[in-house]
Amino acid sequence: MTSKKSRAEFPAAVKVTSAKRAAYRCGFPDCDRATTGPGASGGQSVTTGIAAHIYSATDDGPRGPGGFSFNERQGIDNAIWLCAEHASRIDKNNGVEFSASTLQAYKRMHEEKIRRERDGIGAKTGWIHSISLDQAPIFRTPAEIEFGKVTVLHGDNDSGKTALCDWLQGMSDPGTLCDWADPKRPGSLSFEVIYLDPLKQKLRVRVQSRDEVEYFVNGEPAPFDPNPIRFVRLRDLQPSRFSDRLPPMTDLEFLSRTLSVNPALVRNMMPLVGTQRTSTVAGLRLDYRQDGSIRVWTDVHGTSPGLSLQDQLSNTERCRVLIEIAAVFARYSAKRVPTVLLLDWAAKSFDNRWMSRVVEFLSTEEIPFQTIIERVTNGLGGHSMARVVTLYGSKTDVTVGPSSSL
Repeated sequence: MTSKKSRAEFPAAVKVTSAKRAAYRCGFPDCDRATTGPGASGGQSVTTGIAAHIYSATDDGPRGPGGFSFNERQGIDNAIWLCAEHASRIDKNNGVEFSASTLQAYKRMHEEKIRRERDGIGAKTGWIHSISLDQAPIFRTPAEIEFGKVTVLHGDNDSGKTALCDWLQGMSDPGTLCDWADPKRPGSLSFEVIYLDPLKQKLRVRVQSRDEVEYFVNGEPAPFDPNPIRFVRLRDLQPSRFSDRLPPMTDLEFLSRTLSVNPALVRNMMPLVGTQRTSTVAGLRLDYRQDGSIRVWTDVHGTSPGLSLQDQLSNTERCRVLIEIAAVFARYSAKRVPTVLLLDWAAKSFDNRWMSRVVEFLSTEEIPFQTIIERVTNGLGGHSMARVVTLYGSKTDVTVGPSSSL
């Protein structure tokens, strides 16, 4: 029998905070059961909810310790408020049915719903839980990938990281799926996305040809995916096929093309960069030059203030600025519609120290959206807050490794 001293039990204050953040309602999807109410007499109340452990209270318990210390497993980040029935259910069979990232998604979804109810905001919350590949170019199938708040797709070049981002974005934008249609093999791309809103929804997508994409929502055919979800994507700009260099462009044009948004929107977002506690960029400023061009000056933590975006920043520093601007877009989008930030390339050049800071920034409570980051094989340091999915192989024979929360 495990002694109480060897169990990472929650202190009373953590239990109360967990219950209050959940409004004393069960955080399991489609439950929402009240866990407090009147007692036997007029002066009594009864609480039936439980602050359940996401990572186990013991080293050999459901879902294991997850690499977290004893004290970390006693903290509020490891607690999800559930009714007694669901607190018992998530631990059945050593928790194999409910991974830590799944419970973290449930918790985040429920708390965001409570936050919106409290603030009188009627927009829906949303969370991409997983993608299952039935048929797909590049990948060995079947394959399944589960997502966390921050997910790192980790693998060599040509291992399918960008393809996965294209297919997810195809939930709401069929244009990103068209290039994956193989005219010699109709129906060569078929996948299912499980999406929580907070109820579990199943979206199946089949790409038959460049102009034929089929959607099925919970088994029923649909003309498009009705689930409101938006993707904000940071893309790598490709040089001309006649040159290994990008064409000359102003700083504002560079930001607009990389973020795939109108320059006017980039200008609207720039004053909001650097306003969050964990930002790595202090701010951005516009300089209107006599020749009519607009230069962007940046203040990046760890370097001299007032440097030009394209001319004076290193590639890593420039990528940090781009991520901060993209995060502003995603944060404001997530106020009204569930949003996913896709970082196709910006984090590839980061060393482990900066990768750690970026993941920490995107994992905070201030960030109300999911993020999927591409990462080439150059070390996994700094991913303690991220879910890591490793892709093995390249071009035509990719295997999905097991997901892990390191």
